[in-house]
Amino acid sequence: MHLPERSFIFLRHAQTAYNREGRFQGKIEVPLNDKGFKQAEAAANSLKDLTISRIIASPATRVIQTVRPYALKQAIPLHLDNDLMEFFVGEFEGQKISAIRERLQLSKEQSWLSVLPSDADSWHDFLGRVCQAVHRWTEKYPQETLLIAAHGLVFRALTEALTGEPRSCENASPQTFQQVGGAWEVQPIVRSIVGQAP
Repeated sequence: MHLPERSFIFLRHAQTAYNREGRFQGKIEVPLNDKGFKQAEAAANSLKDLTISRIIASPATRVIQTVRPYALKQAIPLHLDNDLMEFFVGEFEGQKISAIRERLQLSKEQSWLSVLPSDADSWHDFLGRVCQAVHRWTEKYPQETLLIAAHGLVFRALTEALTGEPRSCENASPQTFQQVGGAWEVQPIVRSIVGQAP
């Protein structure tokens, strides 16, 4: 597996109706809702003073709607990469996460990733393609600050691979991935996005 070797900025897409309802989205095309567009605007404001050279984004509608206005306003090149597409959860797609957890009798400590349906993506393969994508772009533009715009499980995969501890992040919450003393640190750029607690 090729891991990224230098710093980058990550932005998860803003809120959709499926996020609000707690549903699996995966590869289903769900646009931003009204709150999501406001979150995207707030995220753009938090990024405007950074020297971002280009944006590498998942081709999903919700991701493009989150970053395209910012890219156009700041005149930043926007590239789409299919390898940053969200994890496919098979027959879980579109269903409520809480309903799946209840149906499968998962405890609070158990991740639904441990009970994926047979038609879902392989988490190992997903981890590999996400890390390879970020590695590829950071190597291609070694002197530039890149914004990787994608999905919640892409963020989880990157934190798992780089820090050894899978983490989650809120919608439209920019995060920095930076190596400090040979170890990766992941920190939010802002602690409060529209409609979310600090």
